[in-house]
Order: sequence, then structure tokens, then C-alpha cells
Amino acid sequence: MNPRTIAWTAALLLGGPGGLFAQAAPPAPPTLREVLEIALRRNPDIEAARARVDSAHGEQRIARALPNPLLGSAPNQPWQYTLTLPLDVTPQRLFRTRAASRGTDAAVDDATDVERQVKFGVRQAFLDVLLAERQQDLAGERREIFRRLLAADSARLHAGDIPQRDLTKAELEEARADADFLRAVGQVHAARLALQLLMGTATPDTGFQIAGDLTYRAVDVPADSLGQFAMRSRPDLRAAGERLEQGRANGALATASLFPLPVLTFSHSTQVFPKGDVFSFGTRNSVGIGFTFPLFYFNGGERKLARAALDQSRITIQRLDAEVANDVATALDAYRSMRTLCERYESGLLARAQTVLETARYAYGIGAVSLLELLDAIATYSDTRSDYDRAVHDYWVAVYGLTRATGREWVP
Repeated sequence: MNPRTIAWTAALLLGGPGGLFAQAAPPAPPTLREVLEIALRRNPDIEAARARVDSAHGEQRIARALPNPLLGSAPNQPWQYTLTLPLDVTPQRLFRTRAASRGTDAAVDDATDVERQVKFGVRQAFLDVLLAERQQDLAGERREIFRRLLAADSARLHAGDIPQRDLTKAELEEARADADFLRAVGQVHAARLALQLLMGTATPDTGFQIAGDLTYRAVDVPADSLGQFAMRSRPDLRAAGERLEQGRANGALATASLFPLPVLTFSHSTQVFPKGDVFSFGTRNSVGIGFTFPLFYFNGGERKLARAALDQSRITIQRLDAEVANDVATALDAYRSMRTLCERYESGLLARAQTVLETARYAYGIGAVSLLELLDAIATYSDTRSDYDRAVHDYWVAVYGLTRATGREWVP
């Protein structure tokens, strides 16, 4: 075989593009949108809510079902066979099916509300990972600054330019920076595990990577109309309203159960019935009708239970109205304060802190400033960067908090 052919075949099989044994490229880190899609499929709280929806649909199907007939036989002389069929056409069926339908609607709204809460939790956890990674990068940068400072001060000490105490101070600061970096690594791992827990990951990994950036971007919201949006869009409010209607239907059902339920009976005998029987018409067949009537019990417990459930539904709606107003006001205050703070940092405060640090490092290198002045510049820069990252994190949490409070999306 041609050597060139052998080489191309080996390249194709072992490592060429699309080769049979070429290793597949690792998947790209998921974005926030992809993380949300995974969480909506796998989150255990959402799965449990959907199971409750399925259960509610089953209860609604039970309420709509017609009663099965009852077949009986009397082994006597003559033999008789009876077929009993309850006539489920009374108001009981109307209120029973209405209560079950309202219960299903409430379960669907509950599932939507669980998704609303899970979305906010996933978004906040995603931002926590981004913040932890930024804090880790900042801690690593700070550690690298002190390592270079320690190396430079060691050379300057041998040259007799600085006293021993300055080198000792640099060593202590470098050790502290190492400890801060290790703590930052632990915070990154904890944030990644928390995010994967919300995603429903069976085997969470501390090396889990995400694709995103912690940057500020202005998001405008209609501040004056947020309360109205919340009242119309919050699924927990809709669920409470559905349960109120379900309680009313259950109360009407308890009252309607006092009316008799007719039961139709068809009988067949091996012997002809007497001709004088009005319902037999001189044949082996006869038709009868019966009903139940309240004699010993008047559904007092059911009616009291329905009234109590109705009162609880009214109280729940009142509590939710106050809670929605509080959620909107709290989220709006956080959004406004964090937006103002981020815009202040964006106006040049962060750049000035970077300039002060570079100037102090250069001045210390030529002996124009003391070590304490350099350490103060490093601390100022680190604190400013850390505060800025945390402000951007809190800003986006506040934006998504408005989404949770109003039940509407405000981020394109």
C-alpha cells in the first residue's frame, strides 16, 4: 500500500477531523437560558407539582364519571335478577364536577407558581456562581500581587533598601491572600453544587462550568404599574381565587346532597308477574324506582367543613393581597437602590481605583511611597472591585426579584 495512503488512513482513524476514534469535543458550558430549561425539566419541586396536577385531573375524571349499575340475583322460587342504576342527573353532579374542575385549575396554577419560584432560585444561584467566580479571580489577582511584591521586597532587602519588618509584613499579607483564595475556591464549589441541586442533577460536580458574565445593563420597568401587573399575573393569586370558587361549589354540593338521588331498578323473574302489577304489565319484567332521603343525617358535617374551607380561602386571598403588595414594594426598592449604585460605579469609580493601584505600585517600586500606602491602595482596589461585583450581582437579583414579585418577565 502507498505510504501516503497509510498515513491518511491512520490520521482518519486515530485523530483526523471526524475520525472514527477521534475524541468528541466537550459540550459548551450552559447559559442561563439552558440552565433554566434543564431545571424546568428536572427540578424535583416542579415534578412534584406536575404530579399533583395529574392527581387533580384524576379526581376531576372521577367526579365526571357516571355511577356503574348494580346487578343482583335472588336464588329463590322463582329466581329474580335485578339491575339497579342510580340516575346521576341531579344538582349534585353539577356542583361535584364544578368543584373538581376548580380544584384542577388551582393545581395547574400551583404548578405555575412553583415554576415561578424555581426560576428565581435558579437565576439567583446562577448569579451566585458568577459572583463566586469573580471573587475567586479577584482573590487570585490579589495573591499574585503580593507574590510579586514579596519577590521584589526580598531582592530589595538583600540590597539594603528596606528593613526586615517590611518583608515580614509582605509575607503576612501574602499568606493572608493565599487563605482568601482558598476560601474563594470553596465558595465557588458550594455555589456550583447549589445550582446543580436546583437543576435536579443526580451527580453534582464541583467543576461544573457555566457561560455568563456579571455585567451591568439597564433594565427599565414600569414602576407605577407593577402592582397591577402582579394582581393580574401572579399564579398564586389565581390559585387562591380558584380555591375560593371550589369552596363555594363544595358548599353548594353539601346542600344539594339533601335532595334525594333517584335510583332506577329493572327486575326480571323466571315466573310471570301477576297482571294486576302496574309496573310489570303481566310479564316477567318489572321496573321500579327508589331514592334516598335524609332521615338520620342532614350533611351537617359536610356543610360546616365547606364553610370552614370557604373562610380559609377568603383569609388566604387577603393575606396574599398584602403579601403581593409587600413583595412588589420590596423588590422595587432593591432594584432602584442597586441600579443607582451600579451606575455610580460605572461612572468611573472602578477605573479610578485601578489607576490609584497602578500609581501606588510604581511609586513603591521607586521608593516614593511606603509599604503601608501601597497596602492601602491594594485594599482599596480589591474592596472596590469586590463591592462592584456584588452590586451588579444584587442588581440582577433585584431585577429577577421583580419578575418573581409580579409574575411577568422584564428581561428580554
